[in-house]
Amino acid sequence: MAYSTALSQGISILLYIHGLMEEDCYNYLSTKLISEQLNIPAPTTVKVIRNLNNAKLTIAKEGAKGGILLARPLSEITILDVFLAVEPGNALFKLHTNVTLQGKEVDEVKQRITDSLQAAERAMQNHLKEVRLTDLLK
Repeated sequence: MAYSTALSQGISILLYIHGLMEEDCYNYLSTKLISEQLNIPAPTTVKVIRNLNNAKLTIAKEGAKGGILLARPLSEITILDVFLAVEPGNALFKLHTNVTLQGKEVDEVKQRITDSLQAAERAMQNHLKEVRLTDLLK
């Protein structure tokens, strides 16, 4: 099972906004501009940005002079923050639990599989929370 490309798109969007804000080129960036410059389909860009807004990683302003800004400095945003924003509630591994075999041994094996995959997911999340988006710019 693989995640969608929303994580890398979300990171790209945040880095792009940061870069333009650093250059003082824009106040609020339009979704259309972001979509065009990053070659992300407009509906996907809207969905990813909605998730980033919901997670309070970006701020949206509607209207003619509206658009998107970072809600906090890039140095305060981790890859895990972006991951949790764009993949809300999705477990890394989907578990097959519809097994017709029964018995103590089968249940123990299923539990060991579950424990192992959950440990892998925790390890991934622990790593992602150590990587700030500014680390990606070095």
